[in-house]
Amino acid sequence: MKQILCLLFLLLSTGTTWAQGHFYQGKTITVIAGSSAGSAYDLYARLMAQHMGKHIPGNPNFIVQNMPGAGSIIGANYIYGVAKGDGLAIGAIQPSIYFNQLLKQPEVKYDWSKFTWIGSSDKSDHLM
Repeated sequence: MKQILCLLFLLLSTGTTWAQGHFYQGKTITVIAGSSAGSAYDLYARLMAQHMGKHIPGNPNFIVQNMPGAGSIIGANYIYGVAKGDGLAIGAIQPSIYFNQLLKQPEVKYDWSKFTWIGSSDKSDHLM
């Protein structure tokens, strides 16, 4: 719970919220979970979606849409190439998918450097 509160603080403290309150009012934010229902990233996405709307000006609704497959590549491709980029779609995808781009896998249609990270629900240590 403490980590979620820290995430929310970071999200809400990054800019002016008055104008965003009007933008998000009555809207729905879709969280793209790059994994199947019941997986860890799906549970993270659902937990976030359950609480986050209360902490964003305008109180938007949140829904979770699962796009499993290829270790979150399908979800990342959707966020990068199909979602409008208007703040109404965010991703809960595996952070390790940048390796797929570095390895030049043909199914990768996203540019990892163009994603903007807004937070994490946990602290993970990775060895590279």
